[in-house]
Amino acid sequence: MSFELNQEGEELLHKIRDFFERTNIEKELLESNSEKFPWHIRQEAGKLNLIGLDVNKADGGMGVSALTMGYIYHECGKISVNTRELFGAGHGRLIAQYGSLEQKKKYLPPLLKGDLLVGVGLTEPDCGSDLAATETTAERVGSNYILRGIKQWVSRVEESGIFIVFAQTKPGSGVKGLTPFIVEMDNPNIEKFLIEPMGMKGWSYGGFKLHDVVIPVENRLGEEGEGFKIFNEHFTYWRVLMGIICLGAAQKAIEQAIEYAQNRFAFGGPIGRFQSVMHKISDHATLIEAARLLCFKALDLIDKGKPDVKESAMAKWLGTTVAYHAIDDAMQIHGARGYVREYGLEQRLRDVRGLMIADGTTDTLKSLIGRELLGKEIYNHMLGRVREPKSVNV
Repeated sequence: MSFELNQEGEELLHKIRDFFERTNIEKELLESNSEKFPWHIRQEAGKLNLIGLDVNKADGGMGVSALTMGYIYHECGKISVNTRELFGAGHGRLIAQYGSLEQKKKYLPPLLKGDLLVGVGLTEPDCGSDLAATETTAERVGSNYILRGIKQWVSRVEESGIFIVFAQTKPGSGVKGLTPFIVEMDNPNIEKFLIEPMGMKGWSYGGFKLHDVVIPVENRLGEEGEGFKIFNEHFTYWRVLMGIICLGAAQKAIEQAIEYAQNRFAFGGPIGRFQSVMHKISDHATLIEAARLLCFKALDLIDKGKPDVKESAMAKWLGTTVAYHAIDDAMQIHGARGYVREYGLEQRLRDVRGLMIADGTTDTLKSLIGRELLGKEIYNHMLGRVREPKSVNV
């Protein structure tokens, strides 16, 4: 089993590194008080067709493999987790994968140029991991749908021109009624609001209220009730990328810690000679490598047409958890210097901590892994979905 890039992938990765060096985005993000990601950098990426990396060639993209995207997101993480919207279609991939021909013609060109960003509206004030509890509704009225509800704890609120909003078309039916819709965010009946997050500040965070938002049937993504299937397929891919982008951030933090441990002298020599420092670095270098390989395996399965929910959940859970602890110890090795903005470690820690919650919490992912290992019956018992036992004649 080999996860090495082919020559085309290596050339693309070199192009990505050149882009980062030329735009000097790492320095710009580090010195920014707001930590906002500069929109013009994304537009520059669009000019080079770097946003269309994971979009099929037939739809105007480059059609690169999921494994190659993993390498690219790992490189992104070394710069900043906030570069996650820079290369690849992001949640716009939902349109590229599941959209109609008309939807693709309308939304993919501006997306690939870097003029359009796509957000995803899943979570609500009282609904996060439990999608069956989604309260936002989509009522069919003639050739339109009327959307009502609130989406909260979502990213890209201000920047996204459209959101893929998941709503109930059959209230009370759980995930069987979940349906995604393409919602243009300039609708006057959409009320946006912002929330200040701890990290991941590169893109706005908050939510929006849907006050009888009328959208045409043509903006439905897939058929009614296909939302849960579409969600699972998309996030089986996206979750791995979020795991590996965090590992890129951790890799950079450990590299910083190594350099610091070699050059910071105390008690007559470099602090790296102390086992308390040496062993931290050794532990995390090993764990990062192991988690990275797990991410590569999950992405390779996607490329082979065998996407695996369990492998994806493992990759994101382990990737984000390993990354968080690695960055935390890198801060500890730096002492007081690790606690200030100059070294970028505290920002990396805040950003990675957010991805232990977003796109599938650590606890939810462990439960998904348990479902695949122990079976759906035991998983349903955990959720309280217990069937009444059959009566037994004695």
